[in-house]
Amino acid sequence: MARMWKKTLALMLAVMLLFSMAGCGEEEQSEEQQPVKEEQELPQEESETEQVQQEVVQFGQQIAEAREKNEDIIGWLKIDDTEIDGAVVQADNNEYYERLNEWKQYSWTGCYFADYECNFDSREDLSKNTVIYGHNVHFDDDMDGERFSQLFHFTDQEFAKQHPYVYFSIYDGDSAESEASYSEMVWQIFAVFYTTTDFDYIRINKDYRNPEEGEISDAQLMNIITEAQQRSEYVYDVPVNGEDKILTLSTCSYKYGRRDDVRFVVMAKLVDEDTSLQDTASLTVNTAKKEVELS
Repeated sequence: MARMWKKTLALMLAVMLLFSMAGCGEEEQSEEQQPVKEEQELPQEESETEQVQQEVVQFGQQIAEAREKNEDIIGWLKIDDTEIDGAVVQADNNEYYERLNEWKQYSWTGCYFADYECNFDSREDLSKNTVIYGHNVHFDDDMDGERFSQLFHFTDQEFAKQHPYVYFSIYDGDSAESEASYSEMVWQIFAVFYTTTDFDYIRINKDYRNPEEGEISDAQLMNIITEAQQRSEYVYDVPVNGEDKILTLSTCSYKYGRRDDVRFVVMAKLVDEDTSLQDTASLTVNTAKKEVELS
């Protein structure tokens, strides 16, 4: 009888211990998991918010700081994974900044300067063809060189595929509240090509001698776009027409010898503000491109 009682008592103690351990396990799991979840989620949300805010105001801040040193600065130009990341200036002619940097100091490599005919009053009032120049001072078209020598990265198909956009934003001027405003803009590349200066791809107004006649027409811009696409190293799957606004980045090239009439150009169209951006460009090699004529 005593032995049976001891067995019964031992069984009851084992059951009680089992329930006690189970309850402790659930309670510890509940208390430990909840704080970990909060620690993982909250910092991540704050980080994402900060990242978005920095992206939105990035160029505006840079333009504002740069304009404190030079009011000729009208915007900021950037291409990912290149050294093209700097202020763009504009003078009342295209010679002033040829051998000056953006701070008006002598520089053989110059700066990024917009054509004097271009308008930068606002995003809506941009010229139909916004043209920006930069030097290539390397006779071997070294893509790792300074300034617009970096554009030659686009001669590499994989690089071109991985970089579908150019980022160029502008200073809009001061608002009624005396606060500076900026237009953050994204441009989608649709052509990269070699050409001679016989192709008037930098045309902005109908007649530079009479700017009051106004900008080129949609049809004239479409002619430029079509010619650029025919000369392009790649066929881009990017719809573009004469009603779009385009960005033209132009530099010298010595691919065909030390000629002074050859240029390398990257062209892109202004992307609507609500457009979802893609990670890569859809392109193929243009096997029927119009070649530069050898002299």
